[in-house]
Parts: sequence; C-alpha cells; structure tokens
Amino acid sequence: MSQLPPSDIARRYRDGIASRLDGIIASQQAAINAAARLCFEQVKHDRLIHIYGVGGHSYVGSEEFFFRAGGLANVSPMFEPSLALAGGGQKSTMLERVENIGDKIVKAHHLGPDNLLIITSAYGINACTIDAALEAKRRGCRVIGISSAEFANNTPRDFVARHSTGKNLGEIADVLIDNHVPHGETLLELPGYPQKVGGTCNVLACFCINWLVMETISLCLANGVEPPVWKSANLIGGDEHNRKYLERFTPRVKAL
Repeated sequence: MSQLPPSDIARRYRDGIASRLDGIIASQQAAINAAARLCFEQVKHDRLIHIYGVGGHSYVGSEEFFFRAGGLANVSPMFEPSLALAGGGQKSTMLERVENIGDKIVKAHHLGPDNLLIITSAYGINACTIDAALEAKRRGCRVIGISSAEFANNTPRDFVARHSTGKNLGEIADVLIDNHVPHGETLLELPGYPQKVGGTCNVLACFCINWLVMETISLCLANGVEPPVWKSANLIGGDEHNRKYLERFTPRVKAL
C-alpha cells in the first residue's frame, strides 16, 4: 500500500467545525437562554427534564444528556432501543421514517402539562421526530428542539423521510436551538471524490447540549437553587457525591 503524503485534512476539519461552532455561539444565545429558563423551572420545582433522541446518530443526543459527569441528574431519557444504531442501522433509518411511533413513545412516558421534552434531531424532519413533538404539544408539554434549521429548510417538503405534515421541528417546538449542521451533514471535499466527508452532527449537537446544561446550572446558581449535578464516578469521592442523586432519582427515572 502506497504511503500518502502529509495532509491538511485534520486542520481543515477542525477549521470547518470551529467555524460552525462560532456560528452557534454568535446566533444561539437567545435560544439557549430561553431553553435554559425552561430547564431551570424544572429543576426549581423538582421535576424531570425528558429527552428524546429520535434515532440514528441523533440518539447520541439523549445519551449525552444522561448520567454525564457535569450534567444534570434530573434528566430522564426516553430511550427506544429499536431506533438506536445498536439495533441495526437500516432498521433505525426505516423506523424513524414511520409515522405513529414517536407519539407512542411520548404516551408511554405519560408526559403532561408539567413536563418539558427536549428533542435532539440532527435534521428535524423525520416522522419519529414530528410525531413526538406534535404529541407532546397536544399534551401541553413545553418542547425544546436541538436541530439544524439549514438542513430542514433545504429539504423538500415532500421528501420521503418527512412526516406527512411536511413540518420542521422548529415549527412545532417552543424553542429551537439551531445546531448549524450543514445540509448534507458533511464538511470536506477531497480531490477527485464527489462525496463530501467528515460528519458534523454529533460534535455540533453535543456542544449545544452541554452549553444548554451549563447555562441551566449557572441560572440555578444565580437564583439560589442547588442544581443536581453528577460527578465522575472515576474520581475519588464520585460515588459518594452521586449517591444522593441516585437515591433521589432512581425511583423516578426509568433509565437509571
């Protein structure tokens, strides 16, 4: 196998991601503030924050919110294994395009007017996303979306992966945090190859997720509310720190 000469791929990828992150920082503070206020109210009133990662790589969003060092302990992910890539890549793609699944997931968790649902969807268009958002709103929930406005707005309203309403997540959610995932999801062009490479959705979504969590914690501290925050179990004292939250939330969070 021939050796490749030194390349600038890593630098170009870093620069592309950094540019997208700068765009998020420059444009999403108001959305983050509004979403953090909703999350703060849940912490203040000792209520859960429900998370739904809709399938494929968007499923990672629900995992990033959950049981994370430095993250909130009052988070309840609505894991649906059939939508995860671990259950089969093709199956995940097929199911997230099927209507009347996302609403059942919301119903199974008995969400109502006192609840907050955060939906992490890289593109914000598929049937499982829109059904869940519509059902949550029907039940009086507040909904935060973390998704790409660019991707959704550049996807035809009759595209096969869409919900029959043709709606974007941002048209339903109370707050949309735009993760700035590019249309097509990838960043870099390589010489002589027509397909762009270099995925973006998890890096950008996880930045938005952690920014939202940190702003929520900051808002709690500014208002005299103690935020329930996990500590790494791999630090000395981590298990002891986390024990009080495990005792408090295990009976209420199915995933714990």
